[in-house]
Amino acid sequence: MLTLQERVVQKVNGLSEDNLQFLLEMIERFMQPAVMEDKIAASRRIGIAKGQNLYDDEYDFDEMNPEIEKMFGGMG
Repeated sequence: MLTLQERVVQKVNGLSEDNLQFLLEMIERFMQPAVMEDKIAASRRIGIAKGQNLYDDEYDFDEMNPEIEKMFGGMG
């Protein structure tokens, strides 16, 4: 019985350069340390999560609550 590592090597031995490059990129992507994953996730943030203010400072987020409550069957 072949070890798992030997089986993997056998599978990739006949691959083209393009396929090997793709496989290497996938391995590197999924084997990054957790710290690196956190940095990547943080760099993908957009909008408010990135610190941008996408609404007027005086906007009242609760202004429409009574109407929303009625839409969902509330008694307000």
